Amino acid sequence: MDLERYQFVDFEPAVLEEIVAAENICFKNDPWGREMFIDAAENDGFCIILVKDMQMSKIVAYSVIYYAVDQADLANIAVLPEYRGQKIGKALLEKTMEKACEYGVSEVFLEVRESNLSARGLYLSSDFAEIGRRKKYYKNPREDAIIMFRKL
Repeated sequence: MDLERYQFVDFEPAVLEEIVAAENICFKNDPWGREMFIDAAENDGFCIILVKDMQMSKIVAYSVIYYAVDQADLANIAVLPEYRGQKIGKALLEKTMEKACEYGVSEVFLEVRESNLSARGLYLSSDFAEIGRRKKYYKNPREDAIIMFRKL
């Protein structure tokens, strides 16, 4: 990731609509709604991490984790399609894990569509392990989720 062009920035309400629009692009079949992001932004135990293209002045990637005690769930991570292949997702995932450590988290879980081979590859290359499956977890289309785990 080009650290001069792309920077991690804090969530602020002014970027909410930008994140919702990105969500609808990245997850056409089953996107989070606006209210889900508002809940995440307003509640303790949630953290939203953003990547901004400083040249274009736009949010190009984001992640959402929620945590309790020593465990966290990577609830959402996305990179706009035109920004993929630049290691932004890998850098964002590692930044998200660093943030989880700051909150005292030692274990991180996530679910990913079985068919999402690029995301599964990213997680496997970032020390996550596939530990189970949730049958018919996703809708639109109906699909199993692979449960993954990483010890921090």
